[in-house]
Amino acid sequence: MKGNPFVSYLDQYNVLSPNHSKIYDEYTIDKDQTNSYVFKIDTKIEDTLINLFENKPQSIILTGNAGDGKTRLCRIVYDHFIQSKLESWPEEGIVEFPFKHGNIRIVKDLSELKEEIIKKELLSLQNEISSNHEQKIYYLIAANEGKLTKFLSQSPDLAELAAEVTSRFMSHENNTSTFSIFNLLDVTSSVYVERLLEKWNQPENWSACTECSMSNRCIIYLNHERTAKKGIQQRLVEQYKLLDYLDTHITIREMLIHISYMLTGGYTCDDIHKADYKQLEQQTRKSYYQNFYGHELDENAFSEMKALRIFKSLDPGNYSHSTIDDFIINGDINGDIETEEIHKALFDDSLDLQLGYFLKKLRLYRDYNTENDLSIIEEWIPRLRRKFFYEVSDEHLSNANELLPFEYINQYKRLFDNTKNQTLIKRSLINGLNRIFSGRLTEPNKNLLATNKNLIVYESFKTNKDIELEQEVERLDIDRIPSKFKIIVEDEIALPINLAVFEFLLRVNGGGTHNILQQDAEILIDTFKNELIRISEPDDFELNILRYDQKVGLFVEDEISLD
Repeated sequence: MKGNPFVSYLDQYNVLSPNHSKIYDEYTIDKDQTNSYVFKIDTKIEDTLINLFENKPQSIILTGNAGDGKTRLCRIVYDHFIQSKLESWPEEGIVEFPFKHGNIRIVKDLSELKEEIIKKELLSLQNEISSNHEQKIYYLIAANEGKLTKFLSQSPDLAELAAEVTSRFMSHENNTSTFSIFNLLDVTSSVYVERLLEKWNQPENWSACTECSMSNRCIIYLNHERTAKKGIQQRLVEQYKLLDYLDTHITIREMLIHISYMLTGGYTCDDIHKADYKQLEQQTRKSYYQNFYGHELDENAFSEMKALRIFKSLDPGNYSHSTIDDFIINGDINGDIETEEIHKALFDDSLDLQLGYFLKKLRLYRDYNTENDLSIIEEWIPRLRRKFFYEVSDEHLSNANELLPFEYINQYKRLFDNTKNQTLIKRSLINGLNRIFSGRLTEPNKNLLATNKNLIVYESFKTNKDIELEQEVERLDIDRIPSKFKIIVEDEIALPINLAVFEFLLRVNGGGTHNILQQDAEILIDTFKNELIRISEPDDFELNILRYDQKVGLFVEDEISLD
């Protein structure tokens, strides 16, 4: 029995596997790899670091979460300039070597050092920055943001460096030709998952499976075949884009673990070949659209799979849509030949639908309405919504995005790089803000009203004159594409608009009630309101208020003279 070596490679990302520690760069020596599947995707930050040291030498700090690739980037810089592989880090985690502009000193993880060593290195960095690198020592330091800022705040003699660091954490635009900070939390997660899906699903990785007698009963190979399809890949990428839209960052390590599990379900070739009938039945539950959301997964694995915890709240299987649910239950008997063919193509597969068991359950449910067996509703319908979400290609049947917990996701996506749509949506956003500020159903208004629940209007800001909806600017130094906006009032006060805030404002604009998104958006909006009131300049002789108009059934803006 010969297995696929690529599946063995994927097993190192299984958090319950004994090979799991191999994914950590600290324990990786490329020359000792036993296969050719070493994960390598070119990133903009790699090119940025090398180009800066080559052409505009300066000191650089890399920050981000564990698993963002800080150590890997340090290794890449070393390998580039030394032109050989760094086989292992020295015990102290610091290497220094000459290059054409002086010396590069790499500290692979500041948090691993003793405090006296941290202080010594940071004092040296401070001196290099303040002297414009008089000693020609250029630092590359990987650091945890919290540990770095805490240490700097507790060391008065590092006050100068602390000010430089704080400035750059506030905005990457404060980077200079002497000192830069690159925060890997700013990287857009979906960029890498798209590249990873393409790389891992390349046919040569799966050539061994085409000669395997078990390939037609292998859930791993089926998951590859499905996720190799461009339409399904795009759907998976769009789920990661939701995280970008929600300001949620997934590290490269977490992404590798997540996508590997999506493909294998935690199984290896041995598991497939040795499975008895019951084990095979269990394996059929691990289709990619189930794995993506962590269904059937041991709870012990969740500690290292942040992506799964987040995606559970975005799971399209959890949300009922009458048209889609009706298609799942009755699409094969509704009399429309085209619809019946779509249903058959989606739900008549014997492997990922458990060897035809679903169709038997469905017929029993329809023919006998077996009230004692609710598994068709509780277990199968959520699962088949997920399958529908990823695999339906007939757009006129129904929009699969309606299974997501966001009513306005399509409108949000259409705003990017579209000035017309941005202009048109402003009034709806402002109406939503006015209703939240006042806690009343206000009439649609061309102005943003600086008010609160006392219904006094401190000032009206004109939509076309005082207010801008600004799209995030794409960054060329790292892999970050625009994923959010800002409402800016009089070039002074700004409200960040991510998908959660956008959804909340549009639901309120449409007369909806408070919902689960309220908590995500409310603090930001309340702060924005208070800032608007702070910069307001009320008229000395007129009092603007919101009053209830019985004719329209809404609160309208009105004036009271103070003469």
